[in-house]
This record gives sequence, C-alpha cells and structure tokens, in this order.
Amino acid sequence: MTARQIRIALWASVVSLAVAASISGITNGFAFDDLPIIVENGSTHSLAHWWQLFAQSYWPLIKGGDLYRPVTMLGFAIQWTIGGGSPFVFHVVSILLYALICAAFLAILLELLPMWAAWLGAALFAVHPLHVEAVANVVGQSELLAALFMFVALLVFLRARRRGPISLRDTSIILLLYLLGCLSKEHAIVLPALLLAAEATVVKNQGRLRDRLVAIRPLVLSLAVVGLAFLWVRIHVLGTTAAASDESNALLLGQPFSIRVMTMLRVLLEWVRLFFWPAHLSADYSPRAIELVTGPSPEMLASAAILVGFAVLAWMARHRAPVATFAFLWAAIALLIPSNLIIPTGFSVAERTLFFASAGVMLGVAASAAYLMENRGALTGTARQLAIGAVGIVLLLGLIRSGFRQRVWRDNYTIFAQTVEDSPASYKAHVAYSAVLLQQKRRSEALDELRLANALFPADPSAIEYVADAYARVEGCPRAIPIYAHILAKDPRRARSRVGLAACLIALHDHEGARKTIRQGLANGASRSVMQQLMAMNDSSEASLSSTSRLSSDGHDTLADRNRDH
Repeated sequence: MTARQIRIALWASVVSLAVAASISGITNGFAFDDLPIIVENGSTHSLAHWWQLFAQSYWPLIKGGDLYRPVTMLGFAIQWTIGGGSPFVFHVVSILLYALICAAFLAILLELLPMWAAWLGAALFAVHPLHVEAVANVVGQSELLAALFMFVALLVFLRARRRGPISLRDTSIILLLYLLGCLSKEHAIVLPALLLAAEATVVKNQGRLRDRLVAIRPLVLSLAVVGLAFLWVRIHVLGTTAAASDESNALLLGQPFSIRVMTMLRVLLEWVRLFFWPAHLSADYSPRAIELVTGPSPEMLASAAILVGFAVLAWMARHRAPVATFAFLWAAIALLIPSNLIIPTGFSVAERTLFFASAGVMLGVAASAAYLMENRGALTGTARQLAIGAVGIVLLLGLIRSGFRQRVWRDNYTIFAQTVEDSPASYKAHVAYSAVLLQQKRRSEALDELRLANALFPADPSAIEYVADAYARVEGCPRAIPIYAHILAKDPRRARSRVGLAACLIALHDHEGARKTIRQGLANGASRSVMQQLMAMNDSSEASLSSTSRLSSDGHDTLADRNRDH
C-alpha cells in the first residue's frame, strides 16, 4: 500500500470507530437540556429570521436568558427545519460531527507522531465513553462544534508553521475558525493559548522561541482582537460576562479562591478516573457526590501529587518528547474553564465539559507510547501480539460501554432515573427525577425525591425552583407562583425565579403584578436586557388582551343592537 492509501485506511478506521461508538443513540429522542433549548424554544424552529439568533441568549428567557451561542442555535434551527422537529435528524448530525472531529484529531496527530501512534491516540479518542454525553445529548453539539473549529484551526496552524511563516490566508482561516468556535461555545476562547503552547513545544524550527513568538505576534494580536470583540458582543447581548447567579455552581458560589482550589484539586481525581477508567458515568456530579474541601485532606494531597508529577514529567520531556509536553499543556489549557478557578461555571464535574481536554490526554497517551517504542525498540514476537491484543480489548470495551451508555439518553425519564442510580448522593439528580415524576402525575414520589434532595443539600434553592418550573410547565402557573414568590422572599436576586414568576403572571394576565415583579428585578440587579424583554412581553400581552376585550365588547354591542331592531 502507498502512504496515501495507508492514511485513507487510518481515517476510515477511526471514523468507523466513532460511528460504531455512537450509532446506538441515533433513535434517541430529546432529553435533559434539549427540551428547553430546542423543543420548547420557538427561536430554533424556523430560519425565517435566522440573523436574530445572533442577538439572543442561548438559554430561553424563561430559563434566565443565559449564555451566548448563536452558531449552535443556528445549527439547531437548520436541523429543525430539515426534519420538521424530528430528533432523528439532530442525532444524525451529532454523530457526523463526532466522526469529523475524530478525523480532524487524527490529522493533527499525524502531524506530530508516527502513523501507528497517531492512529492509536485517535482510535482511543473515538471510542472513549466520556464523550457519550456530548454526542447523545443534542445540546452537546455546542461542545462538538467548538471542538471541531478548534481542531481544524490547530491543524491549519501546524501545517502553516511546518511550511514556514504564517500566510495571510492561513491567518484569515484561523481567525474565522476562532470566531465560529467562540460563537458555538464560549470555552473556545482558549484557542490562542493552545496555539502558543504548540509553538513553544511541537513547532519544528531552529530559531529561538522568542524570535518565533515574535513571528506569530500578528496572528496572536489578531486573535486577541477577535476574542475581545466576541466578549463585547456577548456583554451587549446578555448584559454581563458572568453566568446568572443562580446558574453558578451552588457548591463553589461565594467561596474564596483558596477553597475553590482545594475543592478542584479533589475533583482532579475524578477527572483522572474519567479520562483513564470511565467505567462509571453520570449525567450529574452535584453535591453531595462532590463535597466542598475546606482544608488539607488525603485525597487533595493525592491530587496535588498527581498534578505536580505530570507537570514535572512534562517539563523534563520538553526536549526529548515535546509532543508529550504539548499534550500536558493542551489538557491543562482545556481544563481552565471547567476548573472553576477563573469563574464558577455551574458544574464541579460535567462529562461534556471534559471533551476537549480528553483530546489532550489521548495525545499524551499516544506520545508516551511513541517515546517508549522509540527508546526501547520495536516490539517483536509475543510482546507485539500482546500489545496489539491489549489495544484491541481496550477499544472493544470502549465501544461496548459507549454503545450501551448512548441508550441511557433516549428520553428524560430514562436519563434521570439512571442518574439517581449512578449518583445517589447528588441532590440535583433527585431534583431532576422529581420533575419527571411530576410530569407523570406521580406527585407523592416526586415530593419524596424533592425532600431527599433538600436533605442532601439544603443550601441550593434550585431544588424547589426546578419543581416550580415543572409545575408551571405541566400543571399550570397557579401552583408555581407561590413557590417562586417564596424563593424570592428569601433571595430577591434569584434571576430564574424572577423570570419564572413574571412569565407566570403574564400568562395569567396579571399584568400589573408582572410589571411590579420586573421592576423589583431591575432594582435587585437582574439583567436589564432580560427584564426589558419580559416587560415587552407583558406590554404585548396586555395590548392583545385589551384588543380582544374591545372586539368582544363590540360584538356584544352589535348583538344588543340587533335584538333592539327585532
């Protein structure tokens, strides 16, 4: 076989593994965040005014109007239009995106490693069970799109630097991919750091690092301009760079930086387990599955030792195995956002947020294998057969675990019932399950789940807030309004409850009450753009009601006139 035929075979096999690991989820329905963001969100049901998606929040207004991902929303609108709202189309697209990502990852690895090692890293990435959530849950397309744009941008950068200076064409392509990545999911903003790490480690150039950094300075400055422009637009649309207060991590919200560091050091153990032994997975890792760490502990110290150990190895390998050093930096950069060290993100652990970081980890595995083979000689005879057999077993286990896990995401009842089993100490798992039970009119069981959630973690009022949302959606606003009001009486800054209460009052045509609620929200620091949208909804509803009343009155007057005529 020619080198080209071998590369085609490598790509075909990796893509086949990615599809095989995901195909069992193709008949899934919508689940979890798919419902509020896609199914119940009219903005994603038409392309008639698609450009307006770039002036809207990712989360619907009723859910707080948080995050800014217009490219992802545009993708949802296209898929909804093509399939008429069928989840099948969405899942086909998710699987295709995943296959493209795995192909792009292989292309990156082929730039850095021998063919066999590149294939090993890409194959392990393709079957990794940690990726199921990002592929099986349709809203995970934000992760997939951001990763795809970043992977292709990195590939363009590596190939450009292999040729020499970065051309204007390559710069333009990277800038476009960077913008699309940021508009797909915010964490793509770390791409410049990834490119700088690549320049410092794996770009083969005899010049001094300082001179090389000067050479790519125009690209870096251009990326900075694009990143700042994205943040400016995001602020303009959402009114803030931070997530809404009630969407932030209840475990870490308000905690000093030192507590966040110690807690996330403990979480590092969970990350390592998920990267290297993802036998146990969960859709939620909220307290008390993950606890706050307020002082030194054996687990925290073990995590610190692992982190320092990897950092020392990466530093020592910077000359002899620079790809391994780059892999460490890749994973570290990708984990900056999920680490909660920059800002509390809303999750202490979430499998989908580890998608991009897992690529760095798999690159590290492949780079380590290549280094060992290069320095210890090629395996022969029995050792070679054992190595091939071990890789085959690992890939088969990954395929089986991923395939079965895909089916867990087929609908809300299945995923939430399973999450209670996967993470029985997680209060949010019980809250979510209670909402599903409410939808099934199993009120007694739902209340039992809610009581358990409150007992596990009473510090977060989102437990009863979640149920208020379910009441509003399933049984009507009269049951939800007292709950929202109770939450706001304790914490007037709860944006989600403020929006829920105002929306319910509007639905019940209590326009004066809605107006008062919205003004109180503005006085308590709620997002001005969200409150203005609510006020517009309230005014529109009130005008529509007045118009209907006038028509009804005119109809009655006409009928009375006719009766008098007779």
